[in-house]
Amino acid sequence: MNWGNKIVVVFSLFVLLIITLVTISFNQEVNLVAEDYYEEEIAYQGHMAKVKNAQNWEPPINIEQQKDNLYVYFEGADEVKGKVVFFRPSDSKMDFEIALAENNMVPIEKFEHGLWQVDMSWEKDGKFYHKEERIFIKKQ
Repeated sequence: MNWGNKIVVVFSLFVLLIITLVTISFNQEVNLVAEDYYEEEIAYQGHMAKVKNAQNWEPPINIEQQKDNLYVYFEGADEVKGKVVFFRPSDSKMDFEIALAENNMVPIEKFEHGLWQVDMSWEKDGKFYHKEERIFIKKQ
């Protein structure tokens, strides 16, 4: 085999490798945090005001896992309107939300083992609040 043939074989293998990598990359699933991320970025200052309001919220909001359930304790929830969103960073198909109540109980079967983000948003007397907390779900 002469040099010309070797160059053609190497170049052909390189082209085949590039085509394979492009094909694989197009078949990857991309999970965005939000489909409308650009609009959310524009409204981020309002979000920061909500987070600052939540820092001064009393009494504190507690999230804890007890055996087969996850509890979100929110005192005074009967006076507010809000929701709790459970967000899985690695797979947006697992995300779900519940209405905010005094003692929220979610069966642990709804969760996969691993890292979750809990986003709580509520409104009281025309003032809006938002709190984010990361939790790690352990399944027995």
